[in-house]
Formats: sequence, C-alpha cells, structure tokens
Amino acid sequence: MKRFISFCISGGLLALLFYKVDRVQLLGYLRSTHFGWFALALFMFVPQIWLIAWRWRRLVSLFTHVSWREAVQQILASNTMNLILPSKLGDLSKGVFLHRMGRLDLSRAMNIVIFEKMLDVGTLAGVMLIGVCLLLMRGTESQMLRHVAVLGGAMGLLAVAAVALLYFVRLEDLPPFAKFMAWLAARPKLVKVERFFRAAHETIVLLQSRGARRGVICSLSVAIWFAHLIQIYFFFLSLGARPLPPFQFVTMVPLAIFIGLLPLTIAGFGTRDGALIALFPQFDSSLMLGVALYVNLRYILPAIAGMLFLNRYLIYARALAVEKRLSSADSASVGEGEAK
Repeated sequence: MKRFISFCISGGLLALLFYKVDRVQLLGYLRSTHFGWFALALFMFVPQIWLIAWRWRRLVSLFTHVSWREAVQQILASNTMNLILPSKLGDLSKGVFLHRMGRLDLSRAMNIVIFEKMLDVGTLAGVMLIGVCLLLMRGTESQMLRHVAVLGGAMGLLAVAAVALLYFVRLEDLPPFAKFMAWLAARPKLVKVERFFRAAHETIVLLQSRGARRGVICSLSVAIWFAHLIQIYFFFLSLGARPLPPFQFVTMVPLAIFIGLLPLTIAGFGTRDGALIALFPQFDSSLMLGVALYVNLRYILPAIAGMLFLNRYLIYARALAVEKRLSSADSASVGEGEAK
C-alpha cells in the first residue's frame, strides 16, 4: 500500500509539473539537446559505478571476498530496487544479497550498507556546506536563494554532525551520549534505536581494527559525489542552462537531492524535479524540467541495467532459503528420531 501511495504521489507531482510548464517549449529544449555534453554525462556512469564498486569491495573485503564483477552486479541490482522502494532503501538489498549468499550475517552486512549510505549523506552535506559558505560570502544571489541556502546549510551541518557522531567518535569519549544510550536501552520501545547507534559504532571500530583506513573510504566517497555532480553539470550544459553560477550549483543541487530523499515518492521522482525548478529561478521552468528529466536518468538507466542481475540474485536467495528450511527440517527430524 505504501508503495502504491508513493507511486501515486510521484505520478501526481510529475503530472502537475508537466501541466504548469510550456510543454511545446519543453519539447523544443529536448530537441535542441547538445549531444556532446549529453554523451559526456552518460559516460560519467562508468567512473561512478567503478568508484562505488571500489568502495563497496574495500568495505566488504575486510570480512569476505567480493569480486569486481559481483560488486558491480550488486550495485546495479540495488539500483533496480531503488525504483521500487522510497528513500533509496533499495541499497539495503546489497546487505541482503551478501547474507543470502552465505557471505556475512545479516546484522553485520546491513550495518556495512548503512555505514556506506551515511557516508554518502555526510559527504553530500559537506559539499553543500562548502557551497553555502561560498554563496553567502558572495552575497549576489536573491534574498530567497540566501534564505534557502541558510536552511540547506543548517540541514547539512546537522547531517555532517550526525555522521561524525555515529561513526567517528567513541562512545566513551562522550559521557552525555553514553548516558543517553543508557536511557534509550532502559525503554523497551526505544531499544531498537539504541541498538542502531551501538551497532554503528561497533561497525566502524571493527572496520578500523581490520585496516579499513577510513581516510581512503572517505576520499572515495568524495570522489563518488564529485563524479555525480559533474554528471549533473553536464546535463545542465546539454540543454544550454548557462551561465551556471558554480556556488549556486554546488549548494542547490545537493539540496534538491536531499529533498528527493524524502520518503514520499519513488526514487525522488516529482519532489527532486520540483526542487530543481524552484532552486534555479533564473532559468525557464520548461528548461529546468528538461534538466530534471535528464537528471532522472541517473536513477533509471542503472536500474534498467540492474534488471539483468536482480532476478538471478532473487532466485539464488529463494533457493538458499529453501535449502536452509529443508536443512532445518532434516535436523529436526533427526533430533526427533534420536529422542525416540
């Protein structure tokens, strides 16, 4: 039911955006696409997937071996799941795949995926914070954009602080936080929250103890988002959205991506599109809707490629689950026989 509601919200928002803009003008912009910039934007999928696979292998290889081929397939398959689940929850399927393949226990596999996603959030928020500072220092933008930048900066600062607290500060170094954890643990309804915080710290401590080199992992995260933003910049250029102020771009594009992560729509379709139109008021709304449609290819094309591998992983997971049930049944029958 929640998926159906998310699909309806995405469809409704996109329909509203198409209704509000000049559709003839939108079609004209799409027809006049500069295919050189567009081809460069599509090519950026190569370094993106390569960098994400490199980081994923580095995280997982501390516990089990994952080949480059498996890493790429798992990443693409999780992109397919992201078209079904809101807020990029499809990325969690990578942890499920590892568990179903017998590589890692589910808890540890999911904690690694959550750590990876939190790194992405923190890195994107850090990029947005840099853009906010530079944009406000210039002071040439409209009052509306400055207010939005301040709001985005506050959100970015909160996200960076949360990631740093969860993964880079030991609990014993923060007595008030340790007391807060004890307070959570004493309340049955909040035990899951306490377990999440504790598991986050245990995951990063374990990664560091096994030579994960957090600096390298963080550097890969920065490179990944640099590749993402370059791709989006090429999409802007392919439709002639220029001149494009770099500080506005670095501030507003991450903010639009954050808005797309709200658990309201499927893969941010509708919310992210509307945000891009609102955050770049100097461009015609028809032009920005065209840019937003091209930006959506970042989620659609990898998801289509992932369909080639998703079914294989699901079949493998079902087969393994059946095998485990049969094994459990055999063990139970043997136990009953011995008891007799």
